[in-house]
Amino acid sequence: MILVAADRVLGRGGALQLQIETVAGDAGVEVDAVRARFPDVLALATAVLRFRQEQWLTGLAAAAVGISEPRDRILALFSYLESCFMDDDWRGCAFINGYGELGRAEPTIAALADEHLASIETHLRALCIEAALPPYVADGLSLLVQGAKVEAAIHGTTQPARSARMTAAMLMSVYEPAREDLFI
Repeated sequence: MILVAADRVLGRGGALQLQIETVAGDAGVEVDAVRARFPDVLALATAVLRFRQEQWLTGLAAAAVGISEPRDRILALFSYLESCFMDDDWRGCAFINGYGELGRAEPTIAALADEHLASIETHLRALCIEAALPPYVADGLSLLVQGAKVEAAIHGTTQPARSARMTAAMLMSVYEPAREDLFI
């Protein structure tokens, strides 16, 4: 309950607005109950980012359920992004925002943002290998993901996810797998 409330507060106002008193009020608990679990704002922000990472990984896994084609699983990631952008509470990537607000001064936040980006790159690299794409294509796909997150946050629209998905499809088409039936 406290972590969910903290996530809402972070989403509404960013890391600089994350206050233990505000979270306690949003969660409907006493300030001491929040302080017992999270002694300071950095501990609270760190917990929220870890919570967001779990949500992200769960969402990615759910987006790929039932999709057997590796290239389609790559495109499903962009569909998942679009669903994230549709959420009325979505105000941008918590990791990008957290890094921008606190990451330069707080190494813990910077490390969590780096870890999040690395997890996306690792996931995309694995999908590229499964899809018979060069692993370095994952770097370009990662830029599409991050760019879509930033643009969607600024413009308040889902369009960047669709544009990134289309661009990803075009990029993958450059690496069409060889068809044996062409040589028969």
